[in-house]
Amino acid sequence: MLILRRRGFTLAEVLIALAIAATMAAVLFPAMAAQLRRGQSAATASALSNLRDAIAAYRGNVSDYPRTLSQLTNALVVGATDACGNVVSAAQRAAWRGPYLTQNISGNMPVGDGTALDTLIRNPATDAGVAPGTLILRVINVDSSIAADVDMRFDGTVNFAAGTILWASTGLDTLKFNIMIRNC
Repeated sequence: MLILRRRGFTLAEVLIALAIAATMAAVLFPAMAAQLRRGQSAATASALSNLRDAIAAYRGNVSDYPRTLSQLTNALVVGATDACGNVVSAAQRAAWRGPYLTQNISGNMPVGDGTALDTLIRNPATDAGVAPGTLILRVINVDSSIAADVDMRFDGTVNFAAGTILWASTGLDTLKFNIMIRNC
């Protein structure tokens, strides 16, 4: 007598396998998400540090601060303005030793998951006898948890109202990176 066996899984076996898979996913997902966030935070902090260093190198050569990120990678144009509102001279054009970044910038720049806006803002707008000031780099679409991690890296605390990193949820989740500057 020949006995035929059916191959396959019972409903109970399938449900147990799904329950095990769901439990593993529930345990592993938060750890993976946290690791991803740490990576995004590190990438953002590294990009901001590189931009700060590039701005310092630019200042060392040209004696003024760039008005745009594009001025860090593209040769200066005589007659353009810098962050302080001064007109770029032929001597400054000749002193430019860029590019100051390996990435070519011709507008806004990706920074982590966010986007750094090309225009830098000087605060206060003029020297007016106030030194030092700040050069503000705005990065949009930065999650608050990423901003908090970056703030911890730069300032050792999370305080979005003061310090190197400011953040506000104004529809664009904007991180403001304050770079200390001295006189224009």
